[in-house]
Order: sequence, then C-alpha cells, then structure tokens
Amino acid sequence: MSPSISEREEYLTIIAPTAVEAMAQFKSRNLASQGYAIAGKIGRHQFSLVGGQGSTELFSGDGMIAATFSRKVLAS
Repeated sequence: MSPSISEREEYLTIIAPTAVEAMAQFKSRNLASQGYAIAGKIGRHQFSLVGGQGSTELFSGDGMIAATFSRKVLAS
C-alpha cells in the first residue's frame, strides 16, 4: 500500500424494533457485498440526542435494537 493511502473504518448502524428486522435490512440493502460485516453484539439500546439545548429521548424512550456494521475503506 502506498504511504499516502491508508485504510479507515466506516460504520453503519441499523436501528429496528427486532434483531430479525435489523438483519433483514442488512440483507435487503446488500451490505455484505459492499464490504460490511457485523462489528459487535446486536442488542437493545436506549437513544438520546444531545445538543446545545440539552438532550431528547428518541423513540419515546423505548429500547430499540441496534446492529452496527463496519467496513474498511481506502482513504488518501
């Protein structure tokens, strides 16, 4: 690999009500052929959006399933 070109990791997280739906979305978007692979455990998360005015609970504070995928891409 050239010294001016390096790899960086890129992430994509799918949020869905169930793990089955998250994985169905992974398959329907054909993410494996784009180089994505599961980055860790799939699990239930609560989400907050934080900004200058404080934070907001997303999805009415209900837990949603998050599945994060990653791939390596060339960066110059």
